[in-house]
Amino acid sequence: MSDLIFRPLEAGEFDLFHSYGPHPASGVGARGLPFDELGYRADWLWVALRGDEVVARAAFWGPPGSEHPFSLDWFDPGTGPDRIEVGAALLRAAYAALVTPGYSAPSGARPDFHLFLPGDWRERPDALADATDRIKAAEKAGLRHSVERLNLRWIPEYGLPPRSTRLTFTPADDDGTVVDLLARITEGSLDAWDRRTLAEKGMRETAKETLADVAGFPGGRGRWRLAHDASGDLVGIVMPTRNSKFATIGYIGVDPAHRGHGYADDLVAETLHIFTSEGEPEVRDSTDLGNTPMAASFARIGYRIIGHRLIMI
Repeated sequence: MSDLIFRPLEAGEFDLFHSYGPHPASGVGARGLPFDELGYRADWLWVALRGDEVVARAAFWGPPGSEHPFSLDWFDPGTGPDRIEVGAALLRAAYAALVTPGYSAPSGARPDFHLFLPGDWRERPDALADATDRIKAAEKAGLRHSVERLNLRWIPEYGLPPRSTRLTFTPADDDGTVVDLLARITEGSLDAWDRRTLAEKGMRETAKETLADVAGFPGGRGRWRLAHDASGDLVGIVMPTRNSKFATIGYIGVDPAHRGHGYADDLVAETLHIFTSEGEPEVRDSTDLGNTPMAASFARIGYRIIGHRLIMI
């Protein structure tokens, strides 16, 4: 690989990044949104050059105004017989340059790798091969598997579910109440981020991080709701918001003392009524593949799976 050069783009070199060619026909790696709307910066886009030819590429993404990249969203290790080695070398060079002293990503010391996949990627030989190349190269560069998530979409044409008749909702505007509830919700959580952060930092710090992370979304916190049952007990919370592109549920959870009653359905339905009243044309959400109760709730409410997302850290 001594004939290869690994470097970020310079200003005005976006065409060089795109000269690599189209995404795989299998759909593996396709972000699904216009490239120029996503907060990619030239110095966060890396290429492996053999002469004038781009033989591998990697694109790191961050929210608008972010000082550091949040995730690695596009990664094409190439198609040659040395593609795994080339892809791994490109990632090592990019991470070494992008992860500077004082850098802090939501999941730890380095940006996560988000590999976007079709829902049936394991059953399709072309998609499985394309995904395997990227996973092997990322592993060789030092990343490891964290979680696989379902990417979900809801639009009004799918049908607005009825609003809950057994829960009432109030604004979640008191930080103390929210943190106390979020801390309880982490108990027995099936969410990989919750579990990992809980093991590292404990219940209250996990709750505080959740509050801060979701409050930092562009959508703010005006739509957050606490849910109460008929006796007035606080049973759960939903934190509807907006990311840089779509309406989304920033966080949803039911107090362990009140699980087993299907309240997640009520919380999601309330969220969709809030978004619909504001004229949101589309809602995008996700949940861990292993969080089967939450996935089932989204399905009952009418969400549709639009793909999977494998996260490596």
